[in-house]
Amino acid sequence: MVQRCMVVAFAACCLSMVSCAEKTKQMVVPTSGAWLAEREARQEAARTRLMAEFPGLKPDVVDAIFSISRARFVTRTVRHRAYDDKMLPIGSGQATLRLSDIGFVLSQIDLRPTDDVLEIGTGTGYLAAVMSRMVRHVYSVEIIEYLAELARQSCEQLSLDNVRIRTADGHEGWARYAPYDVIWVTAAVREIPAAYETQIKPGGRLAIPIMDESGKAAWVIYTRTDGAWVEKSRRETPVGAMIEAGPVRSGGQSLGGAY
Repeated sequence: MVQRCMVVAFAACCLSMVSCAEKTKQMVVPTSGAWLAEREARQEAARTRLMAEFPGLKPDVVDAIFSISRARFVTRTVRHRAYDDKMLPIGSGQATLRLSDIGFVLSQIDLRPTDDVLEIGTGTGYLAAVMSRMVRHVYSVEIIEYLAELARQSCEQLSLDNVRIRTADGHEGWARYAPYDVIWVTAAVREIPAAYETQIKPGGRLAIPIMDESGKAAWVIYTRTDGAWVEKSRRETPVGAMIEAGPVRSGGQSLGGAY
């Protein structure tokens, strides 16, 4: 009887060891090299797909978009979709722009290495990081304190010394570093805020989503010519409305560590 119990116990122990081994095997994550290789493969596939679907995008623009890992700037739960051409959540009820929208606007506003850019709506900093590769300075305004802090941390981790971020109402722009060569607004408005008129250089470019009475928005690209906004091009976009002025908002979902 004792021997039989010992045999049963031994068999149970063996089964337990096999089960633990299987679970451990399932929990093993790819090595850093394999992980990076997988990410690069996804990026290359997304790059090829984006250029095929939107042949008007400039090659240097696409290079800049994929020089920064978008996965770093979205919530952990959607990192596997970081290279989809979709708006993805970044916390606090906000979302990052679609890759095709970023490509369209960048291809229209013709950024130059000597440009100073004002961005309205930093989010977690992905667009600011992309533009930092293309221009002299990026000055970015975000009304949600939590997102602004995430953006600062990400830019510091990437050593992007030419990006400055403040928490404030985007309708007012950022007069301290004006005038700007480019102003890019990432959320929709009914009409162009008056502050931008005095903060952009003559001949400067403005990219802004304008929302119509039905609630539909379109990117509109303007140049500032003879004291007026002259429309250059437009394209429909699903972006939401700019947050109205009020108490500085905080709180949100952590993005976690780098991808």
